[in-house]
Amino acid sequence: MNWSVLRNLLDKYYEGTSTAEEERKLIDILQREDLPEEFQDDRIILQGLFDSDEIPEPSSRLEAGILDAIDEYEKRGRLANTKTGLYSIVSIAASIIVILGLWFIIQNRTGLKDTYDDPQLAYNETVEVLQRVSRNLNLGRDQIKELSYITETKSRFKLIQDSRAQIEEDLDALRYIEKSIDMLGVNKNK
Repeated sequence: MNWSVLRNLLDKYYEGTSTAEEERKLIDILQREDLPEEFQDDRIILQGLFDSDEIPEPSSRLEAGILDAIDEYEKRGRLANTKTGLYSIVSIAASIIVILGLWFIIQNRTGLKDTYDDPQLAYNETVEVLQRVSRNLNLGRDQIKELSYITETKSRFKLIQDSRAQIEEDLDALRYIEKSIDMLGVNKNK
């Protein structure tokens, strides 16, 4: 049989565009004995949907299981509400503390004051601070140079590793030639 017909019918069925006649044809094909393995899952799914005589009875424990699940859900809901309430109270308390802290800071604030009466003294202090910043930046640059040495060393190790790999390849080629000579029976001592 041409199984592409079955594939097309399955595609239409799963897309929801199949007609009732196509669905009956699909079920008939899926019930064939020579159905390939790739369609076995589809057979099981569609037989479960269309075989109306095989509807299982619910277990005797179904109702009790549903009620237990509802009780468990309600318990978790109460616990979540308790946690939410506690978080709300803690959040409100933290907000009040922050507001009070800001109020005290604003009350005690006395505005900015000019720290130097002499402009020349202020200029000299500014120059000294900027020179100190410059020296610290230069120290940082020296540390970066040391990091570049580490990078250079890593690249040298990579070159050594690459050379080692090349030597191993060359030795493998020589071993191959040596084995070939041994197989040919050429005496190495000559």
